[in-house]
Amino acid sequence: MDVQMSYDLDKLRALPGADEQELMAQHYSDVQHLLPLLGPLFGASVLLFNLWDIWIDPANARLALALRVGGVLLGALAYWPSALRWSPAQRCGFIYATHAGAVVLSEYLLKDGMLYGLAGVVACVFTVSVVTLRLRTFVRILALPTLLFVVLAALRLSPLGLVNHLMLYVFSVFMAAMLMLTVRSFQRRAFLSEKALLHISRHDSLTGAYNRGYLTELAEREVAVAKRHGRPLAVAMIDIDHFKAVNDTHGHKTGDEVIQKLSQTCVSQLRVIDHFGRIGGEEFVCVLPETSPAEALNCAERLRLALAALRVDSARGPFGFTVSIGVAVLEAGHTDWSALLRDADAALYRAKNGGRNRVELAAPQPGAPAPP
Repeated sequence: MDVQMSYDLDKLRALPGADEQELMAQHYSDVQHLLPLLGPLFGASVLLFNLWDIWIDPANARLALALRVGGVLLGALAYWPSALRWSPAQRCGFIYATHAGAVVLSEYLLKDGMLYGLAGVVACVFTVSVVTLRLRTFVRILALPTLLFVVLAALRLSPLGLVNHLMLYVFSVFMAAMLMLTVRSFQRRAFLSEKALLHISRHDSLTGAYNRGYLTELAEREVAVAKRHGRPLAVAMIDIDHFKAVNDTHGHKTGDEVIQKLSQTCVSQLRVIDHFGRIGGEEFVCVLPETSPAEALNCAERLRLALAALRVDSARGPFGFTVSIGVAVLEAGHTDWSALLRDADAALYRAKNGGRNRVELAAPQPGAPAPP
């Protein structure tokens, strides 16, 4: 029981750092797209409550309608982003304050309006449940209309009536908050599921490196940017030397550990702007934006040495492995990413044929200037 309760409460807590910001950004983006529809519907509901006003106090119903129309028209400024350039949360807060405030004021003007108009006030509370996923924002949106309601109810109602109204109002706020947290729980689950699926679609299941498809997408984008702005770009293709012998001697499980250690080491050695992915069984590619030929060779040599220093445990005892690396730099003759990758692959094969455990730079394209 305690374990299940702890698990359920975890669903309501904020997600770590950037994930929480991304979740809220997605939610407010949805709210922003829905506001031009939901805002007018909320406003229409506020105006329709005037039918209740006519029934309980026909003499003052017209004045109450004027208040409702004024509040709705003022709040309508926030229905569309072009009218008020605020955040979606601020615009929702403004809409609620004007619309709910108009309801409270109109009920105050009517004879016994505060006594019989609680349903309209409570109905407004539940609209806040769908516009935010955070309790503090929920409380901020409710704050001013709630204060107005409490003050005006105290002026109109008897002490017993006031206590009764406040109890019902607080209960309604509590239920609206529970509804908001339920919506958050569903949104959180959908967000994490989508994020997990996106990660699976982009990453290799064994190493966590980018898979071939996503690495190609990133590389094509980097090549396009580099060619458009005349920026340097390099690629390094890495292949484990004698990997079949590793599997035959130590087993496939140990071979998987070799691949995992290679991926972890390369990622730790590369920059944030670099892209690293697995394109085959034991073949990996590093995409290196803003990297000159000399810098690319230095990077590849650093990776080669770091990998050669690793030791992997096995039933036969610890052992090491080496890699061969082919490096190619983007030149005018490279029409696309595939052409650049072919040159890196050719350089890799030269490294293999030259004795392995070495780095080779691809031959320059015909007519290309010599690398610095």
